[in-house]
Amino acid sequence: MMENRRFQIKVEGSAVQEGQISFALLGQILKGIQDTVYYLALAELQHDYRQRIRVPLEVKKACAIYRVLEEKGSYCLTAEIAPAQRIGEIEDIGLSVKEKYLEVVNCLKESSLEGLKNLIPDSNYRRKVLRTIVSYCPKNGAKWHVGIGAIGQIMTILRPELARSIRDILVPPASEQKTISGELVQIHLDENTLGLFYAPAQKVIRCTYDPELEDFIVSNVREIIQVHGKVQMDSRGIPEKIVDVLEIEEIDVSPLEVSEIHADGHVLMLHEELSVPVVFDPESQEFTLDYQDVGIVLGAENREDLLAEFCADFYWVWQEYGKDVEGKMSKSAEKLRSKIRDLVKEEKSL
Repeated sequence: MMENRRFQIKVEGSAVQEGQISFALLGQILKGIQDTVYYLALAELQHDYRQRIRVPLEVKKACAIYRVLEEKGSYCLTAEIAPAQRIGEIEDIGLSVKEKYLEVVNCLKESSLEGLKNLIPDSNYRRKVLRTIVSYCPKNGAKWHVGIGAIGQIMTILRPELARSIRDILVPPASEQKTISGELVQIHLDENTLGLFYAPAQKVIRCTYDPELEDFIVSNVREIIQVHGKVQMDSRGIPEKIVDVLEIEEIDVSPLEVSEIHADGHVLMLHEELSVPVVFDPESQEFTLDYQDVGIVLGAENREDLLAEFCADFYWVWQEYGKDVEGKMSKSAEKLRSKIRDLVKEEKSL
């Protein structure tokens, strides 16, 4: 029966118009899902992860995912795992991994770290699987989201909050932990070490990276990246080196796409989606935005906080200037009131 080899992938949001979706976005999602399934298969087979992983051809064949059909409206497709093939002691590796994949996604929905540990006992493979899932989770302000689920069952929706939850798993809280951001200026592939130019101290900070991140490291030379880990400080309290790297990530400076403002138990529905430019400042180690249309200038440690603060400030401007305000206003205040009223369609209470 082929039905049990299938599951559904559904992409929804304003990025999907009348059944259309960009090749770039679709490719990002489908490649990420296929990579997740490959790593689950390697974990199941207890494949040696100590070397830089190359997925064996037999695993690629047994765990390949195929498109079966598509539906119009939102972009929905049915995926099917490859026909049954035995590898090692596992009779049908493809079916086993497909079912485990759906269980993993469900565990993430339930925020069950213990469930994840039971499904993927090997912590190295657990991290590899989670990294691939982050690659197809929408970011804050994205105009799309993904649903994953078995045929005929309620889908698990991958939202921006999930990427943050996964990051919390990958980078567990620690008193000595810091995040260092800087330009990747040095790589020593034979030693798995890299050097970041840390702008606040005008110096290069070195650390050792996981070999599995080599492709990411090589493709981000001269780019600003973030390294999370335990940091050794010098006598002046300035970071000297990162002695225990927990995770390495790219710096996401894509604009915040905002169609609703959520703040203080209220929602402002906007006439049109706002695209708010985001900049990362290496000197302050902050994400910043400057939205002069309504006079908002902000800085925050991460994009999630930046979006939350933007919504809070936007709502304050609406409260102070957008609603009917008694008394005479200055020309600048009148201009601000006119602008905020042009942006906001209606206000709702949650």
